[in-house]
Amino acid sequence: MAAAAIRAQINVLIATMFNTGLVDDAFLQLQRMREQGRVTPAYVVEVMNRFLNNAERIINDLIGLMNEPEVDFDKVDGLVQQLKLACSRRKPFPLYPPPPSLNCVYFFAASCAIQMCFPCQGVGAKRLNLCCVQHFSPEAKNKEGYLTALGCVRFQFYDLRSMFKIIMELEQHLAACGPK
Repeated sequence: MAAAAIRAQINVLIATMFNTGLVDDAFLQLQRMREQGRVTPAYVVEVMNRFLNNAERIINDLIGLMNEPEVDFDKVDGLVQQLKLACSRRKPFPLYPPPPSLNCVYFFAASCAIQMCFPCQGVGAKRLNLCCVQHFSPEAKNKEGYLTALGCVRFQFYDLRSMFKIIMELEQHLAACGPK
């Protein structure tokens, strides 16, 4: 497939994701930065991969907490906050969790240095973020309510992940076509 056709396919997928509310303008901004040459396609793929890995780890941790006989809602709320930050359009992309070999001070300094060198941002996972905001509410702070919320979060994450994987695969095909 020609590079122009692959790029057109990627653009249609991104437009569909935006038009259906799966992502917000932060993801479009990341794509614009790639188009303007301010970031490389590899950087965009790396941001998506980091988001997917971190979000999946957080969701698995949430599942583990929800499987406990007594749910620690403070820990659940902390993980939900981390997931919202990863989805957010305004916050820097979180590095979760810090590598065990780094102490907290060094990790914080390294995170700040990374964020100063690269235009880090959340991926703009709009529906996943809305799901966290709407369903992990104080009114639903019971095991049944949070299990329902977790089901919504998982559904939205898997939907976003499948779209990101398609885009990343198409980006690989595009890279194989060679330079513009």
